[in-house]
Amino acid sequence: MIVINLKKHKMKYIYILLITTTVFAQPDVNVLSEVEFESIQLNGHSLSQIKDTYGEESQIVNLFGVPDEKQISTVSGESYSYFYNQGFEIGFSTLYGGNATLGGFEITDSSMTISINSMNFSVGDNISVLSPLNLVENSGGNYPQGIKAYIIAPCEKCNHFIYIKYSVINQKIIEVGYLELT
Repeated sequence: MIVINLKKHKMKYIYILLITTTVFAQPDVNVLSEVEFESIQLNGHSLSQIKDTYGEESQIVNLFGVPDEKQISTVSGESYSYFYNQGFEIGFSTLYGGNATLGGFEITDSSMTISINSMNFSVGDNISVLSPLNLVENSGGNYPQGIKAYIIAPCEKCNHFIYIKYSVINQKIIEVGYLELT
């Protein structure tokens, strides 16, 4: 009887330990509704509109103008990357067949305006411009020293998210991006 009780307590302890370490290992994600997330805008164009281009060059040009460079890769599926002003890159992929999906974008160009829940900001702005959004800093990231970030997604364990990196030294936003993990 005592051995069984010890085993039960040991199992409870291990279970609590596993839950605790799992919870603390999760990155801090700022969750928006799917509608709010898909409404995030780049230069006035929603994520939903950008995704609906399926990477087709003419539609990308309609949204963002003629890219400075375009790269096509056929290593696994087909992927398209468009580069602008050395500070905006956007990529699509047909990794799983069918229409190309938005794989990611990266913004380091201060002329791009990002809008989240009607809060407009750009790379180079002070991170305090985002304070009305009450974002929680991501403590789970592996960032270089002096860099911190926020992660925004439509759910805590979603495989697609927006990230906002900033410098803790000067409090300036240094990069905004989107990733679709596959």
